[in-house]
Amino acid sequence: MTITPSTPSPYLLGAEDEERQRLIFQGELLKADTQALLDRVPLRDGDRALDVGCGPLGIMDALAARVGETGQVTGVDAEPRMIEMARRTIAEHGLSNVSLTVADAADTGLPHSSFDLVHTRLVLMNVPHTDLVLDEMLALTRPGGTVAVQDVDWLTRVCEPPHPSWDRLVTALAELWARNGMDVMLGRRLPGMLRRRGLRDVRVRASTHVFQHTDPYQTLLVDRAELCRPALTEHGLITDAELDDHIAALSRHLADPETLVVHATLFQAWGTRPTSP
Repeated sequence: MTITPSTPSPYLLGAEDEERQRLIFQGELLKADTQALLDRVPLRDGDRALDVGCGPLGIMDALAARVGETGQVTGVDAEPRMIEMARRTIAEHGLSNVSLTVADAADTGLPHSSFDLVHTRLVLMNVPHTDLVLDEMLALTRPGGTVAVQDVDWLTRVCEPPHPSWDRLVTALAELWARNGMDVMLGRRLPGMLRRRGLRDVRVRASTHVFQHTDPYQTLLVDRAELCRPALTEHGLITDAELDDHIAALSRHLADPETLVVHATLFQAWGTRPTSP
């Protein structure tokens, strides 16, 4: 499929209610990282903030708290079902200063130079038109405003003790992302991508999480492999029988109290749009 700015990107992880719950849990898991990022960007009462690829919540709740009742938060997602989920979540949180729109991240239709902060989290790794999304984010940011991006890099995605089924599934999923024009090693490149667009005072922060057998994210790799089963087999990256064997073996390994999982590294990069060329 040819991806253009007006063509929503294929989201390999689906948009059902189970994915809504996973993304909301993910937001809770990354809450401290979100606050650490927002502590470092100049966002004040009355400001306007945009969350690109917001999903069912993204960081809209944290942004809404920062800009206050006189500020405005806008959430954008290309998937109508995600926006419907977001409406439910916003109502549950009582977020009165948040609005939502369905649009591709690379062509939002929103007025340019109108936001004090334009942010995206875990979107760039999941779209093939990363450059177009970043260009749109820069255009939407007012001169003197901030562009902030968060995405992962699989450089730390390991389990201890190691297991061959872990390695096989990581390799297959990384190749699936690559076949769709996406990069699981994107995180480390974020600061450079911002600098090349002329952003100034670019800063970077990185963190990771470690899980044990009692943590829901301990089985994230297994869950993702199962969710991506149709795409993995369609691309010939693994057979159904092989996938069954690796999922079963790795599930047993991850259930062992001695097994640790190191999650992918979360990179945060942000910079200021110049006020003059």
